[in-house]
Order: sequence, then C-alpha cells, then structure tokens
Amino acid sequence: MEPIYPLHEDVVNRFCGYPVCVVMNDGSRHVGILSSCSGGKVLLNAEAGELEANVTQTQPTVSKKKKSGKGKKELPPKAAVPQAQTQAYPYDPYYYGPRPYYPWGGALALDFALVAFLFLLL
Repeated sequence: MEPIYPLHEDVVNRFCGYPVCVVMNDGSRHVGILSSCSGGKVLLNAEAGELEANVTQTQPTVSKKKKSGKGKKELPPKAAVPQAQTQAYPYDPYYYGPRPYYPWGGALALDFALVAFLFLLL
C-alpha cells in the first residue's frame, strides 16, 4: 500500500482507475476502484449512468404515526378487497444466468472532507 499524499483533488485524480483503500475520519474503510474526485466527492466503482450510494446521507428516517384510539377499525366489505393473482412463468426469482461480477461492490460516493487517509493498493 502506498499512501496518496497530499489529499487534494488534483493529486487524487491522477490515480483514477486504480484500486484504492479510503479510510474515513470515523475509522471506516472502503475499498474500490477510484473513478473520480471532484466537487468535494470521491467516487468509487462508478460507471457512466450508474447510481451511487452516498455515505453522507445516513440519517435515519423516523415515522411519526399517531396512535389510534381503542376503537375497532372498520374493514372494507369482502367484495371491495381485490384478489391477488399469481403467475409463475415467465418470472424466475432464482435466475442463474450470466451476470456481471463486481468484486469491489456497487458505486459509492464519499465526502472528500471526511477522508482521513487514502492508500493506493499495489
């Protein structure tokens, strides 16, 4: 492993296409192929037109449901409830045909300000 130093976007962009290990300030590590570093983001494993996971958006969502009273809920009449229809063909949830193999995982966007260390994997 070779450290990439100094951590500036211009310096990091020189290593696009190489496997890297990104160590964040909180100690988490991410390994992948460096795609780009611009706009305050480090992109790993990104390809054209692919969606990436964003590590900076990790706030949990809290549902605020009001508790209902002790009364019983009214169910719709049996005639109003739609019936489910099933079909086994052509859908196959256990498709074992050829698929692309991504050993590094999916695309990932990391905030450049949260990167503590960046290592080039040789």
